[in-house]
Amino acid sequence: MEEYMDTTKKIIMIIIVSIVLIRTNQKIFKWILKKQNKIHINFLSGIITACIIFIAISMIGMQFENTKEIFKSILKSSGLFVAVAGFAAQQTLNNIISGLMLSVAKPFDIGERVNLVNSNITGIIETITLRHTVIKGFDNQRIVIPNSVINNEILKNSNYDDSVIGNYLEVTISYESDIRKAVSVFDSIIQNHPLVITNEYHNPGVIVKDLTETGIVLKATVWTKNVSDNFQASSDIRMEIIEQFKHAKIEIPYKKIELISRKNEIKKRRW
Repeated sequence: MEEYMDTTKKIIMIIIVSIVLIRTNQKIFKWILKKQNKIHINFLSGIITACIIFIAISMIGMQFENTKEIFKSILKSSGLFVAVAGFAAQQTLNNIISGLMLSVAKPFDIGERVNLVNSNITGIIETITLRHTVIKGFDNQRIVIPNSVINNEILKNSNYDDSVIGNYLEVTISYESDIRKAVSVFDSIIQNHPLVITNEYHNPGVIVKDLTETGIVLKATVWTKNVSDNFQASSDIRMEIIEQFKHAKIEIPYKKIELISRKNEIKKRRW
């Protein structure tokens, strides 16, 4: 009976210590992530938590005579354990290894906008765990993708090696409008917006993209520090274009429907 109570106390102590260590680990990494929200830091937190849980389970198993030798053998023969665990949970292990590779290679980071070409998924990287990566779509829905899938994907990263976001903006003007004035006004609107970044590497670069049956298509690039700023800046610029083009007598062509009354003809047919 005394031996049973002693074993119970040890197990309770192991559980309490494990919970304290996991909570401490989470708090420390939460503090670090506030300072530096990087993908490898997020993944490392998950690895440490998994190690604490594995050690705790092993120590609990060693408290019982029936399982003591088994857990001792597992800890001593770590290579054999990895091989057995890998065979039993190949997909899970694949996700963990893929997550580790993504964490080291860092093709993207937390808060960056990515596009998974093969899966046709676009969104902002929100977090990465041992098993999966969470992407927040532009409709605010969360997309949970296994790390092994992302590791084999073709990625488009708007922030890779450059945190500035570029978005194309197009406007069509009529053939009767003053094209040089339109280019000048378009360029000025973009450059004067407070959220737009303009320097020798990032400038609007207004060009004539195309000549269509409806008019002349002008194209420029709006550069901002992040995706949210880009959406806001692009919206503001479109509104400003409508106002300033109207003031400068630059026409934006649009389809018109002409209604012709045929009442007389209808009456004749009736009679």
